Amino acid sequence: MGEATRRPSPGSPPSTTPARSGKAADWTPVETASTAISTNPTAPESAALTEHAQSAARTLRGLRPAANQTAVWNRRAGRPDSRPDAKTPYDTVVPYDDSPEECLITAQAPQRPLSAPTFPIEIDGRTVEASEGQTILEVCRANGIEVPTLCYEPKLPGFGACRMCVVEVEGEVHPPISCSRAAEAGMVVRTQTEQLRRLRRTNLELIFSDHNAYCLPPCQNKCPSHIDIPGFLKANAEGQFRESARIFKRTIPFPSILGRVCPAPCEDHCRRDEVDEAIAIRDSHRSAGDFVLGAQKQGIEPPLPFETSPKSGKRVAVIGSGPAGMAAAYYLLLSGHDVTVFERDPQPGGMLRYGIPEYRLPKAEVLEPEYEAVWRLGARLVCNQSLGRDFSLDDLRAQGFDATFVATGCYDTNKLNIPNETADGVIDGLEYLRIATLGLPYPGHKKSRVVVIGGGFTAMDCWRTSIRQGARAVTLVYRRDMKDMPAESEVHEALEEGGTAVFQAGPTRVIVDANNKVTGVEFIRMRPGAPDASGRRRPEPAPGTEFVVECDRVLLAIGQAPDLSWIGPGNEGVAAVRYRLNADAVTFETGRPGVFGSGDVRIGSSTVVQAVAEGRRCAYAVDAYLEGGDLAELRTRQTLAEAEPIFLSIVPYTDEPKQARHRLTSMPAKERSKSYVEYEIPYTAAEVMAESTRCLQCTCEAIGYCDLRRLGIEYGTTLQTLEPGHDQGAGFRSVTENRFTGANHDYIRDDSHAFILREPSRCIDCGRCANVCADIVGAACYDFMRTGFDTLVTTPLDMGLNDTPCVSCGRCAETCPTGALMPKPRILDKYDVDESRCILCGICVDACPYDALRGGQDNELAHTGRGNPEIDLIALAEVDRETEVTYIRRERDWLAHAIAEGRIHDPAEALPELPPSLAGAPGTRREANRQ
Repeated sequence: MGEATRRPSPGSPPSTTPARSGKAADWTPVETASTAISTNPTAPESAALTEHAQSAARTLRGLRPAANQTAVWNRRAGRPDSRPDAKTPYDTVVPYDDSPEECLITAQAPQRPLSAPTFPIEIDGRTVEASEGQTILEVCRANGIEVPTLCYEPKLPGFGACRMCVVEVEGEVHPPISCSRAAEAGMVVRTQTEQLRRLRRTNLELIFSDHNAYCLPPCQNKCPSHIDIPGFLKANAEGQFRESARIFKRTIPFPSILGRVCPAPCEDHCRRDEVDEAIAIRDSHRSAGDFVLGAQKQGIEPPLPFETSPKSGKRVAVIGSGPAGMAAAYYLLLSGHDVTVFERDPQPGGMLRYGIPEYRLPKAEVLEPEYEAVWRLGARLVCNQSLGRDFSLDDLRAQGFDATFVATGCYDTNKLNIPNETADGVIDGLEYLRIATLGLPYPGHKKSRVVVIGGGFTAMDCWRTSIRQGARAVTLVYRRDMKDMPAESEVHEALEEGGTAVFQAGPTRVIVDANNKVTGVEFIRMRPGAPDASGRRRPEPAPGTEFVVECDRVLLAIGQAPDLSWIGPGNEGVAAVRYRLNADAVTFETGRPGVFGSGDVRIGSSTVVQAVAEGRRCAYAVDAYLEGGDLAELRTRQTLAEAEPIFLSIVPYTDEPKQARHRLTSMPAKERSKSYVEYEIPYTAAEVMAESTRCLQCTCEAIGYCDLRRLGIEYGTTLQTLEPGHDQGAGFRSVTENRFTGANHDYIRDDSHAFILREPSRCIDCGRCANVCADIVGAACYDFMRTGFDTLVTTPLDMGLNDTPCVSCGRCAETCPTGALMPKPRILDKYDVDESRCILCGICVDACPYDALRGGQDNELAHTGRGNPEIDLIALAEVDRETEVTYIRRERDWLAHAIAEGRIHDPAEALPELPPSLAGAPGTRREANRQ
């Protein structure tokens, strides 16, 4: 029998072909008999069929490999053994034979040269190497030379829409756009010149003139607790008051309390003031908190800002139940720790209970229900226990507490240090308020003449409480101007109630009679001096301007200091610095391990919102300590994260409709001055929604990676809004700062898509999303719409992405240089994957913005667990995969494979063939070829 012409394919046994090497040891042919017995006894007894059966039997025996043939095939193919995961080297260059299949497999496509010709060019005085076909921008990026750009997409040709990448080329009059200009040999390029910076600054001004968006809300930054003000105002505007309170509780656990006592520094920096009036931020979250308190009375649990962590088994002692201590207790409980609160007074609250009058903060209706949220989390309260008097830090450690949080507040009133300060009738303002808040009249106060010295919230409460207690005349004297008062917002209300105020005057001595009783106070006029550390001008006395205010009582309210008399035996390791507890400003560590100090005891007398911020931050430090974290690393990370951000003035909101601020209504002055009833009437649901709708939402989710913001700061195009002394002029800035400012577009936010958030007001018409979507993805969902100043890159007819051919790949959001297109934030605890319905389309792999899914060559590899993948990707990569080459070669030799694998091929089961005598010449030719 003649030799076959076809050669074996690698990894598969040959049919009747010797090895390519031609060595006899590699192939042992099987001898064929001259005659064969029919394997089908029922076949017709004819000469033609008998000869056909004999021929099939000879072919079958000829194809049967020798005993060692499998090993020979594996050795030729380069396999170490016959394991299924053993890789086979594929030769797709040299054909095994002259068959059409081998010619198609080994045909080589035209190849680009592996390297392009290079040439030198000069950029900013440096000689660098450029390749043929590269643009100037590509050469700069390859050599670490920064050229600003907003529209360049590395996967696509240069577009030049932003015109920020202009450069100067020696010998050319007009600066070319580097993203589309090809580099040429001998070029001399400059990327940073004064003319280029002027051109780029002008381009940025044009972009910012219609960029109706802000990066950061200054209100949030100026809040000591950094509350998400745009977030809870948006929830209020949508009528989701419970969600608004939940957002608020992420940074402050007591929205109703702060809605009554917070001085609202955020409102002083509200950008809505550039349009008409600042938003009533404090009154808005007060209404949301009152809604939660009302639901709490009906048995509905208050919302939790976070999911409570599992119990850690660690115990924390919180000393002080004021705003700092209770805020720390709240967040430590959420972290899974057991908390015990120690309070020196009969009831919890600290200054909130004993220092703020009932008409400002109702105790039974607001304070106690707000504190109830802490007790429901499992906190324990121990009253009438004072540090240094009833227990020490050593005692707490002996009782098994793993950490101690000291927040004892400020209860010692500062002294005037003037003559006769201890005379009969000079009263401590805090002691006076303590008696008044208990509902008791202060002895001898009715129908007396009272002078209150100070300008803070304690002085204001003493002033207005004295009016309610029936004093004949109440005069407040403050050494600075009214606009410099911490409690400036309440001055007009106190004046309406019958009080009198004297500004820019300081006490020099207390006038007494022969019995050492107060008869008056001598003051001297003050004039502004040099600015102090707070930025306010320090008051200086003006000689010869003394005057006397006659009175019977003097209330001292010039600030407080902490009581640190407990430092001593049993409390070693802690120290005082300048009348305050010495504790780190970031980690709040004292000199004693496991003891932390925060609140007024660390920073001095402050506002409630400042104390709450201190408590929350300290709670995080205590939690890190209990979890075994490195507090030094925490200090470094937090110091870097809390750098003062740069706020930009971009759009003057010239087209924003003017809306009056919704102010809380109050009881008439004559009525409220005779009782301790809360005199402010809260918003209705419609009013709080309307007021919250006024929020400009001047925040952007792209902060931190926005190219436009980075370039705006670098080139000084935008102006800072929070410059020093902003409150001494007409306002933050004028509407004429941007010379190109005109009518501004105010586009509608589109969040209808499940994965992509569209904010057209932030679009700068760079075209990157349109090019990527059309040329890379192929969906073409975006394009330049409209003309002239109204041009915008958007969807056709401004339709939603759900109505376009969008495949949810997210590449548009990935390439956007601003926050106009962003992956929509989603919070999912678990995915339920039905693998039986998966069609291996791979769309989820393309759409996932976090690379949580990976695709293989022909299937999707996914796992539903949150731990380590159950699929060994490395092992799978070593397994041979089906390709066009292996498929053709395998199917061509299917019969040899079947025999080698032990699958018997019975010719009788094959389709019947016509006898050669009936088939004619073709059959004869086939039989001849078969032999």
